[in-house]
Amino acid sequence: GTSTHAEAEINGAGMTVKPEQKAKADPIEHGTGAAAKLQSFILRWDVLIVVFSVVPMVGFTAMQPYKLTRQGELECGALCVGSMTSVSSALGLVGAPMIGALSDQQGRKVALALGCAMSIVSYLVLAFSNSLIGLWIALIPPALLSHNFTVTKAIVADLAPPKERAGILGRLGLAVGLGFMAGPVVAPFVSTYREAALFAVGLEMLSLIAIRLLPDSEQSAEEKEQHSASHVFENIASAIKEVIVLAFAAPPSARVILFVRFGLSMGFHVFYTVMNVILRERFEFQPNDYSVWFAFIGGVYATSQLFAKMVIDRFGDNPTKLVIGCLCCIAVGRYVTAVAGSMPVLYVSSSLTIMALGVLNTSISTTVTRIASHDNVGGLMGVLDTAEKLAGVCGPTLGGALYASHQFAPVVAVIAAYITMGATVWLAYPRFVLPAMDKGNRAHNQTASADTKADKSKSE
Repeated sequence: GTSTHAEAEINGAGMTVKPEQKAKADPIEHGTGAAAKLQSFILRWDVLIVVFSVVPMVGFTAMQPYKLTRQGELECGALCVGSMTSVSSALGLVGAPMIGALSDQQGRKVALALGCAMSIVSYLVLAFSNSLIGLWIALIPPALLSHNFTVTKAIVADLAPPKERAGILGRLGLAVGLGFMAGPVVAPFVSTYREAALFAVGLEMLSLIAIRLLPDSEQSAEEKEQHSASHVFENIASAIKEVIVLAFAAPPSARVILFVRFGLSMGFHVFYTVMNVILRERFEFQPNDYSVWFAFIGGVYATSQLFAKMVIDRFGDNPTKLVIGCLCCIAVGRYVTAVAGSMPVLYVSSSLTIMALGVLNTSISTTVTRIASHDNVGGLMGVLDTAEKLAGVCGPTLGGALYASHQFAPVVAVIAAYITMGATVWLAYPRFVLPAMDKGNRAHNQTASADTKADKSKSE
């Protein structure tokens, strides 16, 4: 019965289970006792995606302090660091939608493995380079081709029923938060720059193993030929064309989500200019203070994911009020942070902002999986990631210009943006997004019903 249930669930996601995949989906039948149950839990696809989401984050946060120190040693000042951030975001504008759409055509595992490989290349360049040019070279591969969290959310849309997606996406957010917290814990056990880079390489290799254990979709001979090396460039061109169609000819529901996601990212990057000044000048943060601050951010975000599914489920098929409420909390949190005069007020107001952002991000990701078709969800996830990268290019420059005109101007602009987003959600969600969600639910139910009938016919 368990094996049949696993097969039906994977078939319901548009996938065909091979004999060896059935062993992965239900390893209990291939062993007994506690060891078999543990194996069954570890090899569940929803556990595997958490593993290859949290493990690379640990490596990143362990490496980042050494990378920042190396930048200072190489006299990479504010302009240099800002240029790297802008270039990284610009490369992401090209890479994120391409990888997202490419995963729709060539498979999620290929896109995930490519992302891990590019991160490994980056860390190896960092490990064996002592120049500023090496830092620039190491930036390029992951910025362009490593967008695994976007692909992972597409996997959730492939394999999870609509009602379970919020919980799984919440666990992913929790994993990212825990990984962000684990980096500072691991850092004391890594004593040199090169050790930190090689440690991150090892964690990326562990992620590759988890990716390898994910189930594959059954491909016909024609599909395998289409995805062969000789057709790679044709597939990439087709993927880019798909993303362009999604970005410029998307239905109104997708455009609303794109607007909100872009607005949230712009608000973050514009406010970031003020936040840096607050931490550095008003509260005189030192390196140890920043370590505590980053761990605090990761902890609060992880906490938000513990109850994100419960909150999202409470609002059911109409998340309009939830999204507006989160936007209001973020706006209040940003304002109080900007005027905070004590450390407790700073941490409390930041907690409010991070909690609201955690729930809102999970809600938006869940909504995307319910309004996009199976064939386009990866591309739409990629377009959303592209919107964030575009904000990363424009936001810091805009924030700096506003701050130059008046120190409080970025705060006013950010709050005005949150009010505008709230009004847009209030007007556009009921008209465009909710009908698209209902349509997506009906399509999923019809597919699940057809697959169930097909399974019954086969068994008979």
